[in-house]
Amino acid sequence: MPDPSVAIVTGAAHGIGRATSELLAIRGANVVAQDIDAQALTWTDGWPNVQPHPGDVRSESDNQDLVEATLSSFGAIDTLVLNAGVTAPGSLDHLPLEQFDRVLDVNLRGTVLGLRAAIEPLRTSSRAAVVMTASVSGLGGDPGMWAYNVAKGGVVNLVRAAAVDLARHGIRVNGVCPGPTRTAMTAGIEEASPETFEGLRRQTLLQRWGQPEEIAEVIHFLASPASSFITGVCIPVDGGLTANTGQFPPLRID
Repeated sequence: MPDPSVAIVTGAAHGIGRATSELLAIRGANVVAQDIDAQALTWTDGWPNVQPHPGDVRSESDNQDLVEATLSSFGAIDTLVLNAGVTAPGSLDHLPLEQFDRVLDVNLRGTVLGLRAAIEPLRTSSRAAVVMTASVSGLGGDPGMWAYNVAKGGVVNLVRAAAVDLARHGIRVNGVCPGPTRTAMTAGIEEASPETFEGLRRQTLLQRWGQPEEIAEVIHFLASPASSFITGVCIPVDGGLTANTGQFPPLRID
């Protein structure tokens, strides 16, 4: 049965955001796909129930415009997928602080701004669901990734805190923590650092990188009535990466 809901997806030009937007639309939802890269949103051409909306999640006014445009087009907001994210590799003592600020602004502050802008219309939905894209990097530390670790760790606890505050309004809040996933953000790793790429593959129990469509399926589940008694959790979608202690490599799959 088609899903008559209305969804907003941020960071929707590529990767997990695009895969999520497409999956929601295929299953019948009306989707507003937001991204700072307006040109990359041209993938929405030919999708009658996907509306592109360029904007910057770091801007409070852009987030409010996104909500108002969605309400103007579709009259409601049932699902809010806060997915936009960036990274900035670098050591704690050398990464320029302006890069740290950008990572926090996009990944954490942008998520807060998106949520705040949508709370009032979400309150009127009978199936209101928020899904935030965190990361397994928000559950622990990675070499040279401290800025991303800090930002995504904040998203993990924002899921919990927002779920506590918004439950009384009937708004569920959950998160996904993707492991190594083939997206635009990770596209250069295999070529630039084959050892890193292979090491991440080997650390997953399933011994492969994930696909954006696999993350999108979990986001869809958390946004749907099928998860109606789930709130305040972050689900690792990581091929078993976080199940391993990290002291020993997983057994090979032959």
